[in-house]
Amino acid sequence: MSTEPLAGSLLALQTRMTAYLLQPDAEALTALPDVQAPITSSDADGNGAPSASPMSALRRLGVYHGAYRARLLETLRDTYGHTLRLLGDDAFDALALAYIAQSPSTHRNLRWYGETWPDFLVDAAVAELARLDWALREAFDGPDDTVLGLRDLQLLAPDAWAVVRLRPHATVRRLAMRHNTLQRWHALDDERPVPDAEPLPAPGWVLVWRRDDRPHFRSMAAPEAWAVRQLLAGQPWVALCEGLAEAWPDQDATTLAAQCLRRWVDEDVLAEAVMGPVNTA
Repeated sequence: MSTEPLAGSLLALQTRMTAYLLQPDAEALTALPDVQAPITSSDADGNGAPSASPMSALRRLGVYHGAYRARLLETLRDTYGHTLRLLGDDAFDALALAYIAQSPSTHRNLRWYGETWPDFLVDAAVAELARLDWALREAFDGPDDTVLGLRDLQLLAPDAWAVVRLRPHATVRRLAMRHNTLQRWHALDDERPVPDAEPLPAPGWVLVWRRDDRPHFRSMAAPEAWAVRQLLAGQPWVALCEGLAEAWPDQDATTLAAQCLRRWVDEDVLAEAVMGPVNTA
């Protein structure tokens, strides 16, 4: 007996059920017959006894639809902990459920659900806090990597600095800050009153990475933020130093580069020294 019609009907059923989970659709109900489901009822003597009563397709699909949304909401609440504390339960859940309605999960692992939620948020200051939430969780779950130490740099031949590229740790991220987000973050951490959002006089920068199995973040001055961007782009060390000299002619580029390098080594920001040109493959 051919199984093609059965396979086709099963696929159609699964497709309709998936569509209903994402967006309730009355057409999905036509594919699901009512079934007998055990429930508890009282007999004439008042004793509870199991009996069979039809459970509608609408009720059964509603169970799955509600559970699906609840799981995604739980994921967002866990990932965006500081944003949740800033907004409060009701406001956070309302925004999160609106996002869930238009942004279904596309990953097998729910850990990666919600990356675009900060872009969904209309309030720029709240979105900025949410991006820091995401970056720290991403650093926590990021891939393992090597750590470049001071001894590794000391072993480099003097002429190697003309071609070496310093690769940052795989969890390194660079975030732009246009509001007093760090001040608000620390207030949330310390359970102090959170100041109102205020724009910064000039954009600030934050470095995010993992060290000793824990995510870390700190602010950066503009020259270091520019230098980190060059690291992430795979630029050679010599080009990084030359760029610092051009961008900040009123400062000693050698000193700037040395200060950045020493801090990166001390904080385990770097992963390895790579010789040769940038790999563009």
